[in-house]
Amino acid sequence: MLQNIREKKWIAFAILVPVIITMAFFGIDSYFSTSVDSYAARITGPAKLGIWGGQEQEISQDQFRRRYDLLRQQERERQGESFSSEAFESLDNKRNVLDGMIDEALLGLVAERDGITVGEAQVAQQLKEMPEFQANGAYSVDQYRLALAGQGQTHAQFMAAMRADMARRTIPSQIVSSAMASQSELEAFLSLSQQTRDLSLVDLPTPALPAESTTDDQLKAWYDANLSVYRSEETVAIDYVEIDGATLDAPATADEATLRGLYDTYKSRYVTAPGRVASHILVTAAADADAATDAAARDRAAALAAKAREPGADFAAIARESSQDLGSKAEGGDLGAIAEGDIGPEFEAALFALTQAGQVTDPVRTPAGWHVIELRELTPGSERTFEEVRADLEAEYVANERERVFSELSGGLIERIYKDPTALTPAAEAMGLKVSRSQPFTQGQADGIAAMAQVRAAAFADAQKTERQVSDAIEIGPNHVVVLHVVDHQPEAALAFDDVRDRALADYNADRLAKVAKAQADAMLKRALAGESLEALATEAGRTVATLAATGRRANLPPRILEVAFGLSKPEEGKPSIAIAQIAPDRYALVAVTAITPGDLATLDDATREALLDQFSQARGVVEYQDYVKALRRQYTVKVVEERL
Repeated sequence: MLQNIREKKWIAFAILVPVIITMAFFGIDSYFSTSVDSYAARITGPAKLGIWGGQEQEISQDQFRRRYDLLRQQERERQGESFSSEAFESLDNKRNVLDGMIDEALLGLVAERDGITVGEAQVAQQLKEMPEFQANGAYSVDQYRLALAGQGQTHAQFMAAMRADMARRTIPSQIVSSAMASQSELEAFLSLSQQTRDLSLVDLPTPALPAESTTDDQLKAWYDANLSVYRSEETVAIDYVEIDGATLDAPATADEATLRGLYDTYKSRYVTAPGRVASHILVTAAADADAATDAAARDRAAALAAKAREPGADFAAIARESSQDLGSKAEGGDLGAIAEGDIGPEFEAALFALTQAGQVTDPVRTPAGWHVIELRELTPGSERTFEEVRADLEAEYVANERERVFSELSGGLIERIYKDPTALTPAAEAMGLKVSRSQPFTQGQADGIAAMAQVRAAAFADAQKTERQVSDAIEIGPNHVVVLHVVDHQPEAALAFDDVRDRALADYNADRLAKVAKAQADAMLKRALAGESLEALATEAGRTVATLAATGRRANLPPRILEVAFGLSKPEEGKPSIAIAQIAPDRYALVAVTAITPGDLATLDDATREALLDQFSQARGVVEYQDYVKALRRQYTVKVVEERL
């Protein structure tokens, strides 16, 4: 065979080409290394070349967990005591959060695919408008730096993330802002939404349970047919260790030397840099422009600088007339507040060299061309003394010490558990921590520490309930964790008939009563549709007819009655539209619509109409954006691994 390959070189060529192409795309390392998938979702775009070249992005478990934890914290702060950990931890809620992240990733891939970019000036302007970086209604460089330090990000990292986010939101914002709705569509919608209906209602009485008694055979047959209902719930009992940073022994104060040392270390926090507000005029010239073109642009910029320095010159008017920066030209070249790192180094060096408001630079070269810069405002910097910030430093020191003690204690416990992941007590005793034991609890409901959904989720995980491993640290609040070990597990099991006889009898009778009530309501409806009056039927049932005129969609009635009433067709002359509405398992009402009145649009003034039309257009834009994302999901392949959520 080798001789054939030597003689017929095309065979070797045919073998090597696919290998070379594969290595070019994936690298030779892919042949010698293995990887373990840990993504929560993977998005793959259409291939560009055969089966290669498609875009791909993964949402890792860590990324999902960080987003989910952030949303949990926000919801806990928003809802306060009404916050339900169990409801928040539901799989549906986790999937909703992941779907939002998938949509963001899709939009990012599309922005990359279509070459959508955002200019540096746009990013800087957006940053200065963000409320989290504002102080006293204005952008604060100090607030920005403190926020980045708290997030562990650099200025370049944050600006890159903002640029990507703005590019990702470009198409959605254009879809929403460009959506339109006509006056006729608005009027049709308002006519329906403000429509009222005249109703006649008969609340039918719950019938009596049939007189015949239930036999043992009937009850046993009911039990056998509903075995899934009569089962004991799965339960576990746990040993657990709870570490709450708020209750740990930690220094309550700090000595003077320590605080002064902290002040010296973090002095930059308490220094406010001078504030500068600037405008500019741009004469464009490509970075690779030839010498003649570049010189012409520089000469034009120099002439504009000289004009701007003339007594009484209006820099903004000159910029509106002559600047070639489309982003700021209409605003007279206004760039707003400029902080260190906001714009390129050449621009900043020239601006920061100006010492008085009203000064104008000579032409400054950047990759965009030649700039003439005016310093419009200069606010002196400031520095807070040690005495002014002493209380803040002490509070921060105490909080950090408490967090240090918490980290050492929880870290030491986890480190010992890793050495023997099947035993909690020895590790806890070594760290001087108390081990508590819970009562048996179910996956759906519990008391005490197990009332928290994340604790129950960990206790019922296979690694804990089946393999009896000690759990990882479960975060139930800031600096507040629980580590648990399942000590007893009882799987769900069928309950014996004799043990649930009374419950089965109650369920069986409730089912019989619901069927009798439905049969009664169907019979009443049949007679009403045949022409018998509601008054006669109500009298026979020992009820009266309730007449409700001009009933709107938000009337104070049971939701099912409103749903049935507004789902009925328009009544014919002298003949109401009739249906039944179930308002309880064994309770029904006859619902009749006798007249329909369209919404009165004459009461709306022009301003209200325009406001409603704008809302209607925005609502349509949101729907069109959702349709756009659905279309993207059809173009891209999305794989979700729910067990990793």
